[in-house]
Amino acid sequence: MSKTNTASGGTGSTKLIQKLCYHLSGKRRDDAARLFKFTIQRLYETPHGDRELQDEYSITDIIKKRLAETRTEKEVCIFNELHRKLQTDHSIKNHQSILLFLMHVSDIRQVNYDGSSSPLFKGLIASESAEPIHPSSFGLPRLSSSSIPSTQAAPGIPSDVITVRHTDQNWRQDNRRMENVSQSSQSSLRQSSESHVPSVANLNKPVFLEVPESQLLQDLIYSFQGIDGKVLKLSPVGQGYKLDPKVRVKRSVRRYVLRLAELGWLHNQVRQHCENAACSKTQGLIGQSLSAAFREELTEYYRFVAILQSQIKLQMDTSVDSPLSEEQPLYHRESLTLFRLTVWAFEPQRRMKCLVAVADACKDKKGGEMASCVHGFLQHGDPVIRETAKNLLGAVCKPLYVMLSRWILDGELEDPYSEFFIAADLEVKGDLLWHEKYRVLESMVPSFIPLAQAKKILATGKSINFLREICQDHTPVKGREELKHALACANVESLFMADRDSDLQSMIDTAYLETSRRVLDVLIGQYKFLDHLQALRRYLLLGQGDFIRHLMELLEPELIKPAIQLYPHNLSGILESAIRATNAQFEDADILNRLDVRFLEQSPGDTGWDVFSLDYHVDGPIGTIFTQNSTAYLMLFSALWRAKRMEWILSGMWKRQITSAKLLRKLPELGPILQRAHLLTSEMVHFIHQMQYYILFEVLECSWDVLIKQVHRAESLDDIISAHEYFLITVKAGALLDDNSQKLSTQLRTVYELILQLQSLEEELHARSLSELQALAKHEELVEERGKLGQFGTSTHEEELYHKQSQDFKQRYITSVQTQLRILSKSYQDVVKKFLLMLASQSDVSLQLLSFRLDFNEHYKRLDSRLRAPLTYQHRRLSEMGSGKNIPGASQQKVRIK
Repeated sequence: MSKTNTASGGTGSTKLIQKLCYHLSGKRRDDAARLFKFTIQRLYETPHGDRELQDEYSITDIIKKRLAETRTEKEVCIFNELHRKLQTDHSIKNHQSILLFLMHVSDIRQVNYDGSSSPLFKGLIASESAEPIHPSSFGLPRLSSSSIPSTQAAPGIPSDVITVRHTDQNWRQDNRRMENVSQSSQSSLRQSSESHVPSVANLNKPVFLEVPESQLLQDLIYSFQGIDGKVLKLSPVGQGYKLDPKVRVKRSVRRYVLRLAELGWLHNQVRQHCENAACSKTQGLIGQSLSAAFREELTEYYRFVAILQSQIKLQMDTSVDSPLSEEQPLYHRESLTLFRLTVWAFEPQRRMKCLVAVADACKDKKGGEMASCVHGFLQHGDPVIRETAKNLLGAVCKPLYVMLSRWILDGELEDPYSEFFIAADLEVKGDLLWHEKYRVLESMVPSFIPLAQAKKILATGKSINFLREICQDHTPVKGREELKHALACANVESLFMADRDSDLQSMIDTAYLETSRRVLDVLIGQYKFLDHLQALRRYLLLGQGDFIRHLMELLEPELIKPAIQLYPHNLSGILESAIRATNAQFEDADILNRLDVRFLEQSPGDTGWDVFSLDYHVDGPIGTIFTQNSTAYLMLFSALWRAKRMEWILSGMWKRQITSAKLLRKLPELGPILQRAHLLTSEMVHFIHQMQYYILFEVLECSWDVLIKQVHRAESLDDIISAHEYFLITVKAGALLDDNSQKLSTQLRTVYELILQLQSLEEELHARSLSELQALAKHEELVEERGKLGQFGTSTHEEELYHKQSQDFKQRYITSVQTQLRILSKSYQDVVKKFLLMLASQSDVSLQLLSFRLDFNEHYKRLDSRLRAPLTYQHRRLSEMGSGKNIPGASQQKVRIK
């Protein structure tokens, strides 16, 4: 450039600065003059201290940091938007110089508001009366200059620029002064602007350092492969790469080099993970798939490094072969520089960071748990990381997909490393296959498979094994070939994509429904599940009334014996007799063969009534439903059998009382006793009838109706099992056999004991009364016979004996029986009143209503003031608050069988 052009360019720049200062000051002349003076000084000072701020990125980074320290986040965003617009404006060429100029203009804030100047700008204002320059007066943000190195004034700056003092002169005088300043410093400004002001040509020239840029680039390529270079070496402690401390590198260049060297450290981490996985003997199939995916990513990464290496080699060859290469800027030859390498390595570095993060997250994990960790990276906002995680998860899910396909197609587990979320206990056989052999490992269920879906997958394979091993049914499930073809054609990604209505999900649901329907068809059709369920209802839950009554009559002579004197074969013969004598004889032979006698655990003093129980043998496929609930059926049979026995005892007592009412009229002294016994028996009959009605009808029949409806609506064997368990829980709670009804059950047993005591007393009274009646009849017959012979009726001795026996019966025995009846009646009433109070305090409304029915005429309420207390509202409120708590587990069971 010629001297004339240089001078004219400098003058033009000065005019532009003058106009800019006038515009920024809001057209205030004094402020514009001060700003122009300060700007000229800073332009002269800047080149010596801003050699490292020759690229747009560094300048922008410093401005953002200063704004973040001193301003709000909103203003940082405004700056980012303005900078973006500047970059897209192709009419402005020298972006770096403009940003640098504006950054230094904002440093006016360093001038103290009290008029004194900071050390950086000493000499800017010579007089103490000079007004401080506030950046807010020009509309510029205040930035911190802490990161800009301190500079000294450039040589050649005229002293009048530094010591000028503004007065209240007009704008023309200020104008002339500015022109004088410009002309007096023309030579210095030309030199400074030509050598130091940033330009496009200077920014793209190679930076000649003590360590050539080509050497740094080559060492970076080496570091990308985990190899130490001449000046860039891996830290001994493994914390990344470091530059040799003996070499001198600019701070900005050092920052770029170390930032790029991070890619090499990330590469080393991924490679180390692959090596560790290859040496591990416990690495499962899913872990091996993840390592294989890492190696594929490394292969792509090595292609990228090879391209960089070829570019470096081409540059070196060109610089050696061509004598003109040194004269051509690298920018124009589009060769590799640190800045270009930063741009090219940006995306590989993000991918490597993702791989390292996945490797760290999956450490010490396997199977579905590892798949869950990888799946978590799909939620990342960065599309590069999300795509990388998707590729990794696709590779990880391939073994999982194969295991899943084999399980739902053939019920086979190919899981040598225990990675699948379904586990099998090979020691479990027989009826427990469905309940205990297979289970879901919740910790191994991938996060993209819901637990409900995992349970369906479990039931699908379990149903296939149930059909083969338990039902001995090897018929292929309907639609198996179509499902196999669909699984083979499906994409692995459909396993973890968010769409729950995908083809794979539909196939899993279809396989579940088909196998479950096949199991139900075999159970209900071939193995007559409903018939066996009805048999349990009729015989163990006392639904076959004629059979139960006749069996009780036949068993009475045996069951009154002590338990140790009973033999099962004797009772089995009685059972067969009862079957042949009732409608039970028309049952299916398989059902009758399963019906048997069983003795419960004996205790000292137990009679046959305490240990006897009917049993129903269940094995084969139906045992899957009933085996685990056999104890519950025994409990229910024992409670219902005991209640039925009480009813049968009271019925016998009532018949004896009715038949002996006329027979014992000759013993008028028995009248009050028989009346009291009859009243007490009637109370007990009413109690037992109400309890029987409640248990057999309100509880058992209603629950049975719900069970049958649930069985007909069931879609799988698990639905039937859940409905059956809920039925048993409900019946046990209604029969007062659950944990919450232990006190009520104890009180009910006390009532049963009092009934047995009344039976014993009534039988003894009846026998003694008949004996006394026979003695009276014999005495009268003897007197009558002797009178016909003309003899005295009885002798004195005989009369004394008879009179003594009669008086003993009337005075001693009758009095004793009256006392026992009174005590028994009092005890019974106390027990019943306590039982009624306990029923009234229950949260279950049906038990509260049972209390009302047991005391329908308020007989016990008149005897106990506690029963007259207004507890109804309180108990009703308790019922409403705890309506779901009266049956433990009922709410959960309802959810399961819906």
